[in-house]
Amino acid sequence: MRILLLEDEDHLRENIKLYLSLRGHEVDSFENGEELLEGANANDYDCMVLDINTPFIDGFEVLEYIRTQSITAPAIFISALTDTQRVLKGFELGAEDYLKKPFDLAELEVRIHKARPKRHTHSLIEFDEKRSYDLESRTLYFQESVVKLSATQKRLLYLLIKNQNSLVTFEMLLDYVWENRDISHATILSTMRDLKRHLPEGAIKNVKSQGYIFEIR
Repeated sequence: MRILLLEDEDHLRENIKLYLSLRGHEVDSFENGEELLEGANANDYDCMVLDINTPFIDGFEVLEYIRTQSITAPAIFISALTDTQRVLKGFELGAEDYLKKPFDLAELEVRIHKARPKRHTHSLIEFDEKRSYDLESRTLYFQESVVKLSATQKRLLYLLIKNQNSLVTFEMLLDYVWENRDISHATILSTMRDLKRHLPEGAIKNVKSQGYIFEIR
């Protein structure tokens, strides 16, 4: 599982990252909210663990912004706060859980697994009788063989499938797939054309001047 971690205490942040990494998770960690929003693509994570009191931009503001981007990955707040109103605010912003410091790292992992959306339990999506996609491992299969995709194609396909049957705008593509690098529109078209060759005909629909929709029936 890919986990986004926000924690300003150096020792605790490193301990959480080390423990979860040893348990087989991929963890990207940040010490303040400003650094997180600038350096992380929140759409790329299966769960977010957010400290509330962090410098510059706090955990509440981070989650509030992420939810405006239609990103629904589960969030767990960690904090020494015990004020009921503050805790309730976290749930109102869309958090799935709250864990009071100090806590056992094993308990944190249990909370992370519990917070995962049930739709991830069965992550294999079948496109047709020959093609399927494992959302958990982000792997495309053709007749049970792994389809070799470039890193860019993998990110593009993952974004489309995460937003299946919904519009993925050119702005979303530039932000997530190309990380706001200066690329031409022709590059997007070329990458999309190459990806389509591995998918059922007509699965990716072009929405003129706006973006694309990946239709899964």
